Amino acid sequence: MKSLYESIKFYNEKILEKGQEAIRNGKKSFEIVEGKIPIIISAPHCVNQTREGKIKGSEGETGAIAQYVAEKTKCYAIYKTYNNNDDANYDIKNNPYKEAILELAKENKIKILLDLHGAAYKNKFDIELGTAKGKNIEGKEYLVEELKQNLENNGINNITIDSKFMAISEHTISRSISKKAKIPCIQLEINGRYRYIQHMEGIEKLTKALIEFVNNIKII
Repeated sequence: MKSLYESIKFYNEKILEKGQEAIRNGKKSFEIVEGKIPIIISAPHCVNQTREGKIKGSEGETGAIAQYVAEKTKCYAIYKTYNNNDDANYDIKNNPYKEAILELAKENKIKILLDLHGAAYKNKFDIELGTAKGKNIEGKEYLVEELKQNLENNGINNITIDSKFMAISEHTISRSISKKAKIPCIQLEINGRYRYIQHMEGIEKLTKALIEFVNNIKII
């Protein structure tokens, strides 16, 4: 059985391998992990992205974390594998990543989307939960409270909600999918202390919290 470190390293390498394979074969720039639990974990920025002609760096380990949580819970996951000169969390038109989420949501009666992003060390929060001030969660405020509680139970205590990264723009995955699929969407901005591979204690806390949330949440 792989250790958590080995799993994160393995899934990071898988992103690169899938990306190289997709480029060679002219395939889509993202991968989908099929699941059984109707929750999607999304990682749109685990590789570099292009926004308005400018390259933005990848948000390290978010894709590996999404895959790991999917492996442990049998939920769905979607993650980018290479930069197709796009930004899945910004482009409104011609956005296959968002279209794939919508299709997954429709075909598999998805109940919740968790969209993972990476925040810089300089941010004072450990994790920020973005809900567009409640607009993206379909009136299910308890989901945010449950997720926050899972994080705190695992030692992640500095959690903000809709402070800096609200996911309120129509460009964002959370806002777009919430409006079109009519499902609760929560954006997680994760400080580097809880996602970079050199901080395995932080990754362990985060993945445990996400696994507990996915396994235990009841959709009312």
